[in-house]
Amino acid sequence: MGAYSTSSFLRDTVRITPADARRRVADANALFGSTTLTGQPIEAQLPVAAQALAAGVISRDHVQVVRTTLDTLPDEHHAEVEQLLVDEAERFDPVKLGKLALRTRAHLQPEQVVLEEQAARKRMEFSMVEDVDGTIIVRGRLSPECAEVLKAALSPLAKPAGKDDVRSAARRWAEALVELANRVLDSDTLPQDGGRRPHLAVTISYEQLRHQIGLGHGDFGAQITPQTIRQIACDAGITPIVLNSEGQPLDVGREERLVTQHIRAALIARDKGCTFPGCDRPPEWQYR
Repeated sequence: MGAYSTSSFLRDTVRITPADARRRVADANALFGSTTLTGQPIEAQLPVAAQALAAGVISRDHVQVVRTTLDTLPDEHHAEVEQLLVDEAERFDPVKLGKLALRTRAHLQPEQVVLEEQAARKRMEFSMVEDVDGTIIVRGRLSPECAEVLKAALSPLAKPAGKDDVRSAARRWAEALVELANRVLDSDTLPQDGGRRPHLAVTISYEQLRHQIGLGHGDFGAQITPQTIRQIACDAGITPIVLNSEGQPLDVGREERLVTQHIRAALIARDKGCTFPGCDRPPEWQYR
């Protein structure tokens, strides 16, 4: 076939990703052994896991946990830890087995686990990429302890609003993330941005808003319908700006807030939540 490596051959034959191909080759070498370029045999590193896999007792994902764990440990611990993990793999899924493996490593090599924890922080990332339909795809990676912080903050906001709440868990967590950001923006605890308190800014002409035509836009480029802007404006500060025919500002008015504290209390008592079509947010989310 002319492949320059086993993983390359596997990738082209089975049509899998390069990372998956490399992982499968590494697992196979550890389970069943291999040979060097000179034809010298290399013994299998995971004889216990190989038997369990052949018997259908554990999965390939379990094998990966066992292999990657032993790769970090000195040889004198391999036999004991392999047997332990294979035994536990018969009771736990690969994710839970991975947690058990980490606890085992923390006992055997605590300094190394601390270094890996610090390295995990350096690998953290977060990005928001606009898709072709205008929605935003969120991608990221958090270290375990930082993920715990985020989960602790989101968990109270991601709970079902009641027995009639039919939102999926994924949607509830997504809306909880936005709600958390809204509450932080309202808290007046963030540093100023451009000389102003951080805030959500949406711009639209009066005629567009009145007749519900066209699109407004946010400071970061989001295009928003007048219907949604009217929903946002229910409890927002509105700053009127008069423009000339060339779009130059002639007059900037004062900000006015449409909903006072007393009106907010009355709305919660009357509506028991948002009455905007399609909005299912509870009142403590809607009327801030």
